[in-house]
Amino acid sequence: MKKIFLLMLGVIFMTTATAAAKSIRTPEGNMPRVQWAVVESTEGTMPQMIEIGARVLAPTTAKEKGTYALYGVIEKDNPNLMRLLEIYESDEAYRIHSTSEAFQQYRAERLPYLAGLKLLPVNGIVLEQKNRGVGKIVQTSRFEIAPENLAAFQKIISAEAVRAVREDSEVVGAFVTAEQPRPNFLHTMIIFVDKAAAQKYFSSAAYKNFRKQIEPLIKTEQTIDYQPTKIILSEKF
Repeated sequence: MKKIFLLMLGVIFMTTATAAAKSIRTPEGNMPRVQWAVVESTEGTMPQMIEIGARVLAPTTAKEKGTYALYGVIEKDNPNLMRLLEIYESDEAYRIHSTSEAFQQYRAERLPYLAGLKLLPVNGIVLEQKNRGVGKIVQTSRFEIAPENLAAFQKIISAEAVRAVREDSEVVGAFVTAEQPRPNFLHTMIIFVDKAAAQKYFSSAAYKNFRKQIEPLIKTEQTIDYQPTKIILSEKF
């Protein structure tokens, strides 16, 4: 089932923990369209929803050049909730994806299992990942920052996201986004090679220094851990 789910996310690539890193950009060098999707299934039916996506949607999504990445994970404490980071080349690329015949079939077939769906448009601040690789442990965070501290916070967290992916072999992806209507609410995703890699990063001097810098700037923070997974990094951009 997990192998099938990976195909839904647009992915069939070899891994290397020491791959070079890159920023996700459009061919023109612009930040792509980004959004978060939170999908809630009825009790115990997330596997059925994943199977539908893999069977119906994955073959088409894999061929969509403008669908850069769909990185989805299931919450550790709530197996009925899946969170996806969606990255598209443009609004037009998203339109093509969301209006395709395959997507409409997927929507129709998942309807009996769907308990809730929330789409959150965001602006990309940092979208950094290895050129290729596989991640098995994911953590997301939601930060509320006082407006007067926003510029300083974004500068610090952006620098750490880029540094972590480019210098730490155990970090395969780090993504920082800001809500479009409320830019002082930021959502992040960090992807690690495995559990040991995550532990190594969070105990590192670099991470502790990063936390020391941002702590005074944070109003509220919510961190979510996810079930072990297998995210194969997209190479479409």
